[in-house]
Amino acid sequence: MPAAARRAPKKPAPGPAGNLPSGQQIAADGLSWAGAGYVFGGPADRPGNWDCSSFVSYVLGHDLGMLLPGGGRYGDPAYPPHYHGPVVTSYAGWPGASKLPAGLPPAAGDLCIWNGVGANGHIGIAVDAGTMISALNHSAGTVHTPIAGYGPAGVTVEFHRINGAGQVPGAAGSGTPADVLLAALAGATLPVILGAVILAVGTVGGLAGAAVLLWMMARGRGSA
Repeated sequence: MPAAARRAPKKPAPGPAGNLPSGQQIAADGLSWAGAGYVFGGPADRPGNWDCSSFVSYVLGHDLGMLLPGGGRYGDPAYPPHYHGPVVTSYAGWPGASKLPAGLPPAAGDLCIWNGVGANGHIGIAVDAGTMISALNHSAGTVHTPIAGYGPAGVTVEFHRINGAGQVPGAAGSGTPADVLLAALAGATLPVILGAVILAVGTVGGLAGAAVLLWMMARGRGSA
């Protein structure tokens, strides 16, 4: 039976300052969702309605109550379940996880990041030094795989270890305002973006039309 059917969703439960989940807890929580689905751009409003980065946000933010890149929590505006929230590049630049030196293997709970945009990026959660759990693609869903060979071709994987920076409840956060803006843009659907563009163009066009009309009226009064 898929994990999504086995496990009842739970509410975020932020812990006290310093009460950071262990790497084993992070890995175990992520692994418990093996067998769930994958939806590109999914806002992680329910199990399986996520892609690689919103799956990580669900595990860290929903299940474990952690602050996410940009300083928000699961349930905040511009974050899941309202919007997609932080993307791969947000996690790559997140001060809440330290990049490991090249050549150092990951441990359970480390983030496996192929730093890129769209098909050139991917993120998963290390289960051990050689495997990870990630929302891989539409056909495979959320799956436990080797780390090697399961990221974008030509992109080097980086390992980032969660360090607890910014994880004080009510603190200003652990990211930058740019992360929050990126989170909002990542969650916007194409129709929403196109609608905003059309509205902006329509507003500019309306103002330009009004200016032309006033100019014509002024010319009419001057020649009368």
